[in-house]
Amino acid sequence: MNIKQYSNAKELLAHAGDNLSRDEARYGLILGLARFLITSPHHYGREDPWFCSIMTGKDLSAVAMRTPPHMMLLAYFSGNLKNIVEKLITAVSEQYSVIPGVVGDKELVDIFTKLWCEKCDVEIVDSMAQRIYRLDKVNDITLSPGKFRVATMAEKTLVKKWGRAFHVDIGGTVRNMPQSDITPIIERGWVFLWEDGKPVSMALKTRPTEKGMTVGGVYTPPELRHRGYATSCVAELSRNILQSGKEFCMLYTDLANPTSNSIYKKIGYKEVCDSVQYTFKMPSA
Repeated sequence: MNIKQYSNAKELLAHAGDNLSRDEARYGLILGLARFLITSPHHYGREDPWFCSIMTGKDLSAVAMRTPPHMMLLAYFSGNLKNIVEKLITAVSEQYSVIPGVVGDKELVDIFTKLWCEKCDVEIVDSMAQRIYRLDKVNDITLSPGKFRVATMAEKTLVKKWGRAFHVDIGGTVRNMPQSDITPIIERGWVFLWEDGKPVSMALKTRPTEKGMTVGGVYTPPELRHRGYATSCVAELSRNILQSGKEFCMLYTDLANPTSNSIYKKIGYKEVCDSVQYTFKMPSA
């Protein structure tokens, strides 16, 4: 078993792309980000992204990547989990003395987190049990009053405000919120609103893979919730993605939020697998 590092996202996908593409919904986070990083390597931060894989003979066992200052991302394919994690710990610790957290396949990330915390004397400050969903067809559901439309650059302030609120809703803080510019995704037409006299809900499409695309950033202000706005917005966005030529949509949910999970199932999303995210206490915290 050995470690293989890659100098850029193109190299990673040349070597690991086939493995990741065998289940695009399960591996959509790494696959979608890597595809995006080929043309925009510093979109998420000034430091160069980092990529590696763990090989068992000629077989690809796992992939790791990071876009500093963000979390480490892990994907597991096959092989002895404990041995794979030990190699991952070696690879990651040689590159970074600290990382803010890790996200990925639950069976791999749970073991990685335990050994990383022991090795680096790190504390877990937060964890999120997640589930990955996939949709191939939008169910016939009743939509809320209003209409679905693309957000405009004139609404950049609102999109940024709601993006910050979404980040806090999923357990983050304004202090540790990613600072990447939202202008490019608005310019691409990837931000959508449900409007009922005024914008009342938001959802984004992002991280396209060959056959799919991710739905994320679903947010409705607290005073406008429980009216079906988010359900309508996500349903129409999912339909938009399928009509654009993609075969399916994918999304992550927080298992601690039964409302969002029921909404997505109502629309037609089906469970793929479990994921988990751990946030670590950083030295400056």
